[in-house]
Amino acid sequence: MRSAVLLLALVVAACGDGDPVRPPVSASCDGSDVNVAQLDVGEHMVVGSADVGCFALAGAGAVYALAPQLTGSALPYAGYSFRIGTPEAADALRALSADVAIPDTREFVLGAPRDAQAAQRALDSRLRAAEPRHRGRTQQLLRSLQTPHDAGHATLTRTPSLEAGDSLRVFRVLADLSESAPTTPVTARLAHEGATVSIYLDTLARGALSAADLARLGTVVNELAPAIRARFGTGSDVDSNGRVLFLLSPRVNALISAANCATQGYVRGYFDGRDLTDDASSNRAEIFYGFVPDPTGQWSCSHTTDDVLGNLPPTFVHELQHLISYGEHVIRFGGAPEEPWLNEGLSHLAEEYGARFFEARYPAPAGRTSPTQIFPDSAGAYITPNLLYSYRALLTSGVYSLTGCAPSSFCSLAERGGGWLFLRWIVDQRGEEVLERLVRSPRVGRSNLETATGESTASLLGDYASAVLGDSIAGLARPALPSRMRFTDRNLRQLYRALFEAYGLAGGVGRPFPIEPLTLPEGGSAFGTMRPSSFVHYRLTTRDDTPAVVLRFSGSDGVPYGLAAGAQVSVLRLR
Repeated sequence: MRSAVLLLALVVAACGDGDPVRPPVSASCDGSDVNVAQLDVGEHMVVGSADVGCFALAGAGAVYALAPQLTGSALPYAGYSFRIGTPEAADALRALSADVAIPDTREFVLGAPRDAQAAQRALDSRLRAAEPRHRGRTQQLLRSLQTPHDAGHATLTRTPSLEAGDSLRVFRVLADLSESAPTTPVTARLAHEGATVSIYLDTLARGALSAADLARLGTVVNELAPAIRARFGTGSDVDSNGRVLFLLSPRVNALISAANCATQGYVRGYFDGRDLTDDASSNRAEIFYGFVPDPTGQWSCSHTTDDVLGNLPPTFVHELQHLISYGEHVIRFGGAPEEPWLNEGLSHLAEEYGARFFEARYPAPAGRTSPTQIFPDSAGAYITPNLLYSYRALLTSGVYSLTGCAPSSFCSLAERGGGWLFLRWIVDQRGEEVLERLVRSPRVGRSNLETATGESTASLLGDYASAVLGDSIAGLARPALPSRMRFTDRNLRQLYRALFEAYGLAGGVGRPFPIEPLTLPEGGSAFGTMRPSSFVHYRLTTRDDTPAVVLRFSGSDGVPYGLAAGAQVSVLRLR
């Protein structure tokens, strides 16, 4: 380090009094010369694994945003301590440890109590975890088909009770939330038949929804289903009726008791992969199960008609992506079900496409209670929860991995929100065609992501870490930033400011923008902890009389990371 200081001193002396400091071409670190990166304002780079042990940036008053990351695919899900700053710096700033447990943001679901997603997530976790076990039974179902299936669209020889036009039909429905939950028979009547979705209403809930309510719900889901399929794929059709069945039953309400509903929330709806197998309890059809209005609390906690009609369509499009994904990965391509982090991220992206459907229908200022609203009223239930979850992900970004979920958690809400925003940025960069490539594939996880995008996961993560900070940042004109450093039609600062104004600190939104970079002092170091495929932002301001700064990203003890760690630092020049 002494040689680096000496070199910089000579450069300053050579400039002469009153002359502007010119950054050198190279600087010394650990006895070797390294090139000094000369970035223009708004320019970005990623320092890769081979170089993070010693790299240099031009000084002379330049201001940078730095985002260290560990992107190795083999890293176990854990907290990894790190150090970033000047090699051999004596002073240090301790950052918030990513091992600190930080609760999820409160759930903002229409009419829902606090922690409203606990029961829903528990069921989702069990159902998605069971899908790899269903894979063999799905293949047995396909082998039992008596007519060939075309490109994965399996066709059954059906008994009369399975005919799509039947008015009454018996379904097998989950009886509880346990791992080995039995099913119970439910008789339901065809209540609305659309071109792509047929709604059945449990006879126990006759009168729970009026004919007008059912028509309203049927119209919405029959408009949304084609829009989602156009983006993600058609999925399977094992009962050869060209429709998804939408079963409304109080058995869904009763999956959790009224007492537990107050603390764990409730189940709004689900897709069960067992229905696409030859299991004895399989309904052998593409089915979405949904809850029903229950204003008197007959079956569980009470729900008004507005609660149900407001929450069912967003839940439906979320589960429809899961249904499509299983149909494409397992039935069409004979592969494994998608990994949870990517599967959930795609389902939350499907929710956003629900919002986009209504945004297209109601361009501003139409369809808005206030003409200043960013989104029409009808889009709110699809987009607002994802903004809240992604806000939490960015607020403590080092805690949440973008390519994995906490063990046994099946992805927290913040992990899902982070996954949604990451995929939104990828779609902006690669076009909407990337979605179908992700879903219509035998590959899963990072391999699927890299094949669909044509890029390494490390490259995507490195650029995304700077894009979420650089998008619409004050002092940098949005068009001046390369498209890689911003979102196409979502202005993050505008969206999160509107969220802050609507909910504020009491609603879990403590400031107008979630990212507030930590200070990395020139000549010093900062320590912290992060998860794999996450990032922590730092702001480095160089002095006017400093030609260049030499930096190192390493373990907290100063030991360099091995190449398998995928250590890298995203650098964006702000000023």
